[in-house]
Amino acid sequence: MSGAQGQWLRERERGSMFGIRALLLAHRVFGRGFAVLILRVVAFYYVVFSGRVRRTSRDYLRRVIDDPGLFDVIRHIATFAICAFDRVLFAAGKDDGFAIERSGDEYLAALARDKRGAILLGAHHGSFEVMRTMSDREGLTVNVLAHFANARKITAVLEAVAPGMGARIIAIDPEAPHYVLRVRECIEAGELVAVLGDRTGLGEGVATVDFLGGKAALPTGAYALASVLHCPIYLTFGLYLGGNRYSLFCEPFAESVELPRAERKARMQALAQRYADRLEVYVRKAPYCWFNFFDFWV
Repeated sequence: MSGAQGQWLRERERGSMFGIRALLLAHRVFGRGFAVLILRVVAFYYVVFSGRVRRTSRDYLRRVIDDPGLFDVIRHIATFAICAFDRVLFAAGKDDGFAIERSGDEYLAALARDKRGAILLGAHHGSFEVMRTMSDREGLTVNVLAHFANARKITAVLEAVAPGMGARIIAIDPEAPHYVLRVRECIEAGELVAVLGDRTGLGEGVATVDFLGGKAALPTGAYALASVLHCPIYLTFGLYLGGNRYSLFCEPFAESVELPRAERKARMQALAQRYADRLEVYVRKAPYCWFNFFDFWV
């Protein structure tokens, strides 16, 4: 594992359980606006004292906005902090104060009607928790396939505020790939499995793609899963638009994935590039919502 691949796995989780619980108390007493103000102050402090974060954030922002300055970097980090905090609120069912726009929810409704399983392919862009919350309301079962070893604190908080959430989390363990059997069970039961497709390093295949004017490595594991499980893939993104507003998007990506041996590499490459092209469209819609704070480009 070298370069950008897997670098996020070596990142130390920031914050503390005490800090998260203090924010939840501030929210309970003074409301979300006060909690967001605290998060903006914390973001300012963090950016000022972390040269690496300033560098990686600005490197990305140069690709999507003109001449980003320090306050653009602070806004980027603050947006990440706000979305992370809102994840807890959504998980706890405290979503009454949010304004949520939706596009493409008819695709999820059709999957539910047909009792058909599918992979929901997203990214570290905005908040997937919004999509899961809205899906739960409509009787859709969404499981999350992810690596949680360097996100134990926020995961513990999410499980504390939503005790049943752990049952819908499928932890990726590269050393014990039996988690694939759990994914198969979910798909065969007509459930949805969410995968974030913009970080490598977990032992899956990798394709190098054109993305935001540079070259980036993206995983191809989701396409291999869809091929083996004979299920469709839908792209899903939950963009944070500022204030209390989120916008949810769902669109078809692949009705089926066929990977014959002779063409496997080329087809994986084409799927990864198509994903990168669509991700770029959504990143440009909400540029401060993309949360990969490491040397991403290869």
